[in-house]
Formats: sequence, C-alpha cells, structure tokens
Amino acid sequence: MRWRIDWHSKRQVLFLILGVVALVMIAGASAAWVTRNKTLCSDGKPPVAQQAGILGQGLYKCHNGQIVTTPG
Repeated sequence: MRWRIDWHSKRQVLFLILGVVALVMIAGASAAWVTRNKTLCSDGKPPVAQQAGILGQGLYKCHNGQIVTTPG
C-alpha cells in the first residue's frame, strides 16, 4: 500500500504537519531523558561559573577547580 498525500487537502496537510511536530517532540523528549544524568563536571555537580571562549566554545569551572571546555 502506498501512501499518497493530496497537497490540496488542508486536512491531510495539517495531519502531516501535526505528525512531524509530534515526532520531533518525542525525539527531543527521548534525547533529554537519555542524557538527564550527564554532567560536565566529574564530581556530578553543576558548574560554578561559565565563560564564552574563542570560536563559540564554552568554558566551565567546576567545584573542584577543573576547567571543562565544550565544543562550539
């Protein structure tokens, strides 16, 4: 069975848009759920300070004095 979209039908186009939006929301929620326990600092705490680095990099200072650089 082949699915065909009638691009002149407002109902079919709106359902297609709704389906794409729902799929993107589910993918984003899944990505947030998977990475919920990932932290920048090795001690598991949030950074004390942050600073914008060169070329969009982020510099983060942790509680234990560690400096973490994230790619831009």
